[in-house]
Amino acid sequence: MSLNILRLNVNNNKKSESEKLVSITTEFTLVEKRRSFWNAGPLIFSTFYFFPLIFNWAQLSVVNIALQVVVYLSFVVLYWQSITKTGNALVMNLVLMAGLCVAGSWVTTGTSSLFGFIAFFCGFNFLPRYKIIAMLVIIALVLLTAKFIATQQTVYFLMPALCVACGLFIFGWMSHRERVHKELQRQSEEEIKRLGAVAERERIARDLHDLLGHSLSSIALKAELASKFAAANALEQAQSEAQQVADLAREALSEVRQAVTGYHQLALDAQLHILASRLKDKGIAVTLELQAVTLDKVSEACLCFFAKEICTNIIRHSDADKVCFTLRQTDNNVFVEIKDNGSIKSIKEGNGLMGIRTRLKECGGQLFYHTEQGGYFKAVLGEAG
Repeated sequence: MSLNILRLNVNNNKKSESEKLVSITTEFTLVEKRRSFWNAGPLIFSTFYFFPLIFNWAQLSVVNIALQVVVYLSFVVLYWQSITKTGNALVMNLVLMAGLCVAGSWVTTGTSSLFGFIAFFCGFNFLPRYKIIAMLVIIALVLLTAKFIATQQTVYFLMPALCVACGLFIFGWMSHRERVHKELQRQSEEEIKRLGAVAERERIARDLHDLLGHSLSSIALKAELASKFAAANALEQAQSEAQQVADLAREALSEVRQAVTGYHQLALDAQLHILASRLKDKGIAVTLELQAVTLDKVSEACLCFFAKEICTNIIRHSDADKVCFTLRQTDNNVFVEIKDNGSIKSIKEGNGLMGIRTRLKECGGQLFYHTEQGGYFKAVLGEAG
């Protein structure tokens, strides 16, 4: 029992130590595309490593030159691995790179150009509370290397190493902040798209409910009546109700098709012409008084919905034989008016009109109607709304 507890504690300690090591760095890797030739671009600046080799070529032995090449190639391999790592794997790679730079200073002072790469990783990948600590460690390594290893050319080693390391550290820090900003912007754009998709689904659901709610209720009622008439052997009435069910179903299907077509967003004047054609097909005379108006897509869709709903109500419930559409715009308002000469004396505001009122309110508009001399419906968008 005690042995199992001891093992558990050891495992937990190892896990906590691993988590602490991982917490030193952020979740971002240096590069976003793991397989790209351009990821090796910054290594161009590492060629400064070979300047001491070029200027002292004659005094160097073959072994020394070979060691310099081995140090450089090892550094390149570690760099290439590090650009796609984070957490403890990255930290271990940076420790190896730092050790390689210190050890490589025994054979060349060109390692002064490599400390900057480690500093850049620290500035970019480390969490804010560890960035400064890491940079201080790098500076300490540079100073100790200059004092105890690169003793013959201390100034030529120290100045480039410190200047490049500090500069690249700051550049790495700024690059990380830019990456964070881009990531937040990307997440914000995705959230906007997601909310837009949710709003669009809700709009489509509301459209279908407004279109089909009344039709399906009527179909259900007519079907029940047809069943009752059939049970009472009143076949003519049953056939009449069944025919009305078929007519309502075809009309509902037509409205759904028009709604789906409407999602491709017709212009308001084009929609009014289509509605006028529907009314004419029902034997209703239509007058169009349309001005050119300027509207955004949301407002235009709202007014299209208003016009379609009112026309549907006229066809279903009104005995009008004349309808007039008016579309006009003042400086700050857009008006759509629909008048008919029907004999309806009062209007009960059901789901259709309530849906219109809600839509207009969302767009900053209002709905007005009365039945004093036929039906009169007006939608207003703008300051008057």
